[in-house]
Amino acid sequence: MITTVHFLRIGRLSGLIRCLVGLLTAQPALAQFTLLNPQQTGVKFVNKLVETEKNNVLAYEYFYNGGGVAVGDLNNDGLPDLYFTGNMVADRMYLNQGSLKFKDISSSAGIGKGLGWKTGVTLVDINRDGWLDIYVCYSGSGRPEQRRNRLYINNKNLAFTDQAAQYGLDLPTHSTQAAFFDYDKDGDLDCFLLNHNIKDFKRFDAAAVKAMRDEFAGDRLLRNDNGTFVDVSEAAGIKGNPIGFGLGVAIADINLDGWPDIYVSNDYIEQDYLYLNDGKGHFYDSLEKSVGHLSYFSMGNEVTDINNDGWPDIFTLDMLPEDNRRQKLLYGPENYESYQNMLRNGFDHQLMRNMLQLHTGVQKENGFLVPKFSEIGQLAGISNTDWSWCPLFADFDNDGWKDLYVTNGYLRDYTNMDFMKFYADQQLKIARGDSTAMMDILRQMPSTTTQHYIFRNTGQLTFENKVKAWGLDQKALSNGAVYADLDNDGDLEIITNNINVPPSIYRNDSRVSEQHYVQVQLGNSPATLAAGAKVWVYSQGMTQYQEFNTSRGFQSGLYTPLHFGLGKATTVDSLRIVWPNDHMQVLRGVKANQKLVLKPEDAAGKYDWTKTVLEKPVFTEVLRDSLPYRHTEDAYNDFKRQLLIPNMLSFQGPHLAKADVNGDGLVDLYAAGAKGQPGSLLLQQKNGSWQVSPQSAFDADKMHEDTDALFFDADGDGDPDLYVASGGFAYLPDDLLLQDRLYLNDGKGNFARQTGALPDETISDGCVVSLDFDKDGDLDLFVGGRVIPGRYPEPTSSRILINDGKGIFTDQTAQLAPFLTKIGLVTDAVALDLDQDGWQDLVLVGEWLPVTILKNESGRVFTNSLNRSITQSNGWWNRIETADLDNDGDLDLVVGNFGRNSQMKPTETEPVTMVYGDFDQNEAIDPFLCYYNQGRSYPLVSRDEALNQLFPLRRKFPTYQSFADATLKEILTPEQLTRADTLQATTFCSILLENKGDGTFAKHDLPIEAQFAPIFALALVDYDGDGLKDLLVGGNQSYTRIKIGKMDANYGSLFKNNGTFRFSYVPQSKAGFRVEGDVRDIVTLEQNNTLTILFSRNNDSIRVYQKTR
Repeated sequence: MITTVHFLRIGRLSGLIRCLVGLLTAQPALAQFTLLNPQQTGVKFVNKLVETEKNNVLAYEYFYNGGGVAVGDLNNDGLPDLYFTGNMVADRMYLNQGSLKFKDISSSAGIGKGLGWKTGVTLVDINRDGWLDIYVCYSGSGRPEQRRNRLYINNKNLAFTDQAAQYGLDLPTHSTQAAFFDYDKDGDLDCFLLNHNIKDFKRFDAAAVKAMRDEFAGDRLLRNDNGTFVDVSEAAGIKGNPIGFGLGVAIADINLDGWPDIYVSNDYIEQDYLYLNDGKGHFYDSLEKSVGHLSYFSMGNEVTDINNDGWPDIFTLDMLPEDNRRQKLLYGPENYESYQNMLRNGFDHQLMRNMLQLHTGVQKENGFLVPKFSEIGQLAGISNTDWSWCPLFADFDNDGWKDLYVTNGYLRDYTNMDFMKFYADQQLKIARGDSTAMMDILRQMPSTTTQHYIFRNTGQLTFENKVKAWGLDQKALSNGAVYADLDNDGDLEIITNNINVPPSIYRNDSRVSEQHYVQVQLGNSPATLAAGAKVWVYSQGMTQYQEFNTSRGFQSGLYTPLHFGLGKATTVDSLRIVWPNDHMQVLRGVKANQKLVLKPEDAAGKYDWTKTVLEKPVFTEVLRDSLPYRHTEDAYNDFKRQLLIPNMLSFQGPHLAKADVNGDGLVDLYAAGAKGQPGSLLLQQKNGSWQVSPQSAFDADKMHEDTDALFFDADGDGDPDLYVASGGFAYLPDDLLLQDRLYLNDGKGNFARQTGALPDETISDGCVVSLDFDKDGDLDLFVGGRVIPGRYPEPTSSRILINDGKGIFTDQTAQLAPFLTKIGLVTDAVALDLDQDGWQDLVLVGEWLPVTILKNESGRVFTNSLNRSITQSNGWWNRIETADLDNDGDLDLVVGNFGRNSQMKPTETEPVTMVYGDFDQNEAIDPFLCYYNQGRSYPLVSRDEALNQLFPLRRKFPTYQSFADATLKEILTPEQLTRADTLQATTFCSILLENKGDGTFAKHDLPIEAQFAPIFALALVDYDGDGLKDLLVGGNQSYTRIKIGKMDANYGSLFKNNGTFRFSYVPQSKAGFRVEGDVRDIVTLEQNNTLTILFSRNNDSIRVYQKTR
């Protein structure tokens, strides 16, 4: 039963005036910010850094990390106040006097008097007296006594007393930030202390160092025992090693089991930590099981629901610049072997860019509900924000979607590659004791001031950069930041702590009359144990979810009401709050534009976490490794052979072929082998299990790399024979191991290689398709050439092989389709009668190719009749499948592409291009991949990679700066460019092609969830029995250039066909698929009247799922 609900009306005169002006002018409802002058606000604090020979970034690497800021009502007058930490200067506290004017009360408050390097600040009511206290972290290169953290207890009279020692919180660690939360749910606040090292680790035994505990650098979990904090880190499973350079901590119930979890961002090689709370005082790091890759230099972070699906997502910041120039100045050479060595030493896949980990649900493993994430930062458009510190997700335009604000800036470009070379040359002077050398080095270090970023959430998993449109394009070196409704007018202001200039306070001038909101204050005072409280707001079909935790972003804290934008809605349909003790309250019909004060004593219900987390999935995984097959890839580094190729080409398998090979009425499988591994024939048993059928012919050919396989009746005897395509990148172009193979079936499932049945052709193939081209009653073949080993991306040949009816094939490409001899890099093909003239046509796809239709001219020839409706379709296509998706009697096409989740965003006007040729005349191909960045096309490669490829460029580009703005026209000579060939891609979107029945096609992009990763596998099956073919996609690509990065955001995605070419994503947790790795094929079959799905994975086992009964 709902009892008392307290409402506070918000509406100061200034806010009312702005609302009236908005109504009169009828302006669009967009957030607009105004940077307020320090003279106007009274906030004149400056975090001034003074560099000396002994105190600088070369002596203390985190010298430029800046200070934090906290916001909260310190005197309980209803207005949020501000606290700024200073690194080399005293902290400052500002009392909010209304109308965005503040008073500096630092001296009388008794704070900020101590020496030492201050970092993070958190507001917390540590003693539960109803008044906010302040916890300040210390670090720096000083003595331990100068690094003791401080706890300022609120004396309730705008004065504070440091009592850190009494509480056991005066640790002398190198602290970044503290987070207070009730991890054991005993009713008091415990503390997680995020720390970092100040020493540089270059060579070390990874396993040994990870097992260490460092007194000053290791993170700490401190349990509150009746007001005294006790270190329980080791017993609780919290890592404390010396390589954990912690820069961000977030507390959130990440797996929604009712217990607060911890996410830690670590700088440098040590990966982040995702600690799941087991509810028994122990934490389990699930990171490796939860994410596929993460930021390398992880800085600030946020854990919040960005897509309003009720699951908390994770965002981490890194250092990748947006513009090409700074990328080239700050990005060193790639070393793939070193990267692999890092993985072998137990570290995770880490890449230098921001990461948005989209929550896709949980899976029960070893007693834990393990959260699973797809990383989509590049697709979302928020991966590149330069040297970034503090991310804040909040609804700045009140449209119901959380936008993103990011601070960035580094006083000097410490990682500028030219400076690093200069610094290395100066080391000898420093070693000789030259007293002026250090300051000379600092003066040579470049300094670049950058602008912050603010992104509007579109509600479609993408964000729009609004930094100029919203008035935040001023440049500053900013670190900690918070947001708050400083003037209580219903929108959120932004406050940042800057280096060497006063803080930035941006007034939000949104018009509340057009975009509404509701705010939720948790309790009458801070004494309410609100940390971990969760609020859901339901309005006009939209669900918003927030959890109250006070440490946010980077070195900063918020103790303010939860803010929910409502867009045009004037009423909240319902609002649900679950307090940390699991007591629940539901409100209905709440009016907009007000602040609600909710109290835990009014929460009469009890929330059951078990009913909301796990739901019955559509598909359920069959016992792991139930198929006796595992693909074992040979270890070959394609980048050693061709340095500049974008992706490896040696990891194409395994493909699956299905047929009843022994006539027992059950579908059997051929699973393709890798180089050195024979293909495997798997016979299905009546009970649904699988048994390997030994085949000496396959064993004899195990040194071939299988790139595709096809069961078809080659010799017309009524049983399925087997064609296996050979390919790969590890061979010479004329290697006999590139010869394809035909195996004839004796009718009982025994196969023998048929010598002389195929032309002697050594081509690295990618696909094979059967069709009766000439309608003579036997099956002919199309074989797609994939690549010339060592000469990517030179076009290779595809072939038409005509069957004589007895299983002997001749290459008649020259007569039937001469254009196929150099058509390009074909990856897949399908045969179908597109124009319903009774003759089977072909549709080809490939890397750098358009979707290409080959029309069968009545069995005489194929013509390349590229349909006008699919022009400008050049892409990096991987797979194509056919089905009648709209039940209109003709076949439509589904085509899997590279996807949208990368740095490259090709369009017709800004294509991705590949310019290639033998530019240094050494009989090797030099491929240069180029893509557009801010309106100009630049090569992907760094200066070091370009110079390693073409040695003469060393004279042309002696410095990184000289190379930073160079386009390919400026890198290559005019003579080299005249000898170059160019390929282009205009789209990376995976698509549907609707057959209009008149020879034309209408293109439909697949839903955005299908664009998360490259698609290599497609299946069309009516899983729900509504008569429409639904879509299942698989893919990923792990073996890429480091700069492109591991692409692993697809776990097997299911899309329901809603008719008229509208497909909707079935959420991962509902679909039930969780297929990690690089999926290369999907096979569907019926087993005991149950739909079964098989996923083959590169260098891994086959995963099997069945329709849940």
